[in-house]
Amino acid sequence: MNLLMVGINHRTAPVEVREKLAFSDENVSQAYAYFREKGFNEIVLLSTCNRTEIYLTRAEKIPLKVVARWWASFFNQDPEEVFPHLYQKEGEEAVRHLFRVACGLDSMMLGETQIHGQVREAYQFALEGRWVGPFLGEVFRRALKVGRRARAETAISKGALSVGGAAVELAKRIFADLRTCSVLLIGAGKMGKDTARALIRSGCRDLLVCNRTFEKALALANELGGQVIPFERLAEQLISADVIIASTGATQYLVTRATVQEAVTQRGGRPLFFIDIAVPRNIDPEVGRIETVFLFDIDDLERIVDTYVQERQGEVQKVEHLIEQELSNFQTWLGERKAKPLLLALVHQAQEMSRQAADNLFKELPHLSDKERQVIRAKMHALAMRLFHRPLSQIKRLAEKDGLLSTAQELLLDPECVVSDKVKEDESEKGKSEEVSHEPVFFRRPDSSRDGLP
Repeated sequence: MNLLMVGINHRTAPVEVREKLAFSDENVSQAYAYFREKGFNEIVLLSTCNRTEIYLTRAEKIPLKVVARWWASFFNQDPEEVFPHLYQKEGEEAVRHLFRVACGLDSMMLGETQIHGQVREAYQFALEGRWVGPFLGEVFRRALKVGRRARAETAISKGALSVGGAAVELAKRIFADLRTCSVLLIGAGKMGKDTARALIRSGCRDLLVCNRTFEKALALANELGGQVIPFERLAEQLISADVIIASTGATQYLVTRATVQEAVTQRGGRPLFFIDIAVPRNIDPEVGRIETVFLFDIDDLERIVDTYVQERQGEVQKVEHLIEQELSNFQTWLGERKAKPLLLALVHQAQEMSRQAADNLFKELPHLSDKERQVIRAKMHALAMRLFHRPLSQIKRLAEKDGLLSTAQELLLDPECVVSDKVKEDESEKGKSEEVSHEPVFFRRPDSSRDGLP
């Protein structure tokens, strides 16, 4: 199998482009089925406010531009307009990229911790839907592991400015005293909740929570010490609220220019501050053109975050070292997985050779008791396995280099050695569950010039 990752993020495209290719709660299951129909074996879709990435495996390689065209077509977008904003990674580079994402090295806010949970949720969703198998599942499990190590063994996330922290910095530039400001939270997602909590901790007074699902709004309001506002009363709350945080999975604007314009006329000149951290956006960008209204989206927060990045740059090298360690461990696992059929064959060969040698010996020594025969069989089997120990260890290393595995098979396997039917049956049943016949053979380092789409 071949591993491919195609993505778009805050570095390659503005939010108005990213939102057109973002998978939502409403279409993500459909997207999984769509890519499965295209012939991909394992699939994980990672979609956050700053990135959307598709991780895919397939038996044969497929032109990257074709995958990108399928992605664009799923959202009824013009592929030619999408191509310039996409990036791609294959094989080892795709694994390394995911490790960096899970560690927060590829985030808009260096070292931010939320992405680790988002990677975990994406993997869990794919696992529960049976879209991910043993190979891609191992890639994501190891990505989550290195993400945990990065936060436990380095200071990459200490003092990291979150989305909520950036929102607070912006609010302080607009309002002289946050203690006079009330907050309206639209949506019940984690990022919106964290932003609202940061504003409340910084002094903002009343918190209002508005969500289409009343039960979710009530639970969040109780958690943060706020009040619930029915969704149908959202427009009238714009008159009294000062800071509005929008973070829902809606695919259409929840707040329009006309609605805000009407609220502004009744606010007596008081500024109105919108933080739209949803992708797709929840607030019409035209709202930002209204006088006394300040609208910031997820991309705007990057300028606030940049001033804090330098403090954590010194930890990047430490995290990169951890990533290379885990990548090496993954290569070892992959080599063992690729070599497994040969390893099993050699073990079978050792067992068969020791069995045949014992049978020949017993013909020459017919007087041996059953107990003595059992002892001899056990000793000869142990000796055979000791003789094969070093070749088995070396094969695991050879498996990482293309071509050497087949050479080792030709040199080490005895074509006249017959594996017992019983052993064949046992290993056949194991093979069905472990899919040993579909080993991914791809670990070549791609040329750096091939990072972009063709």
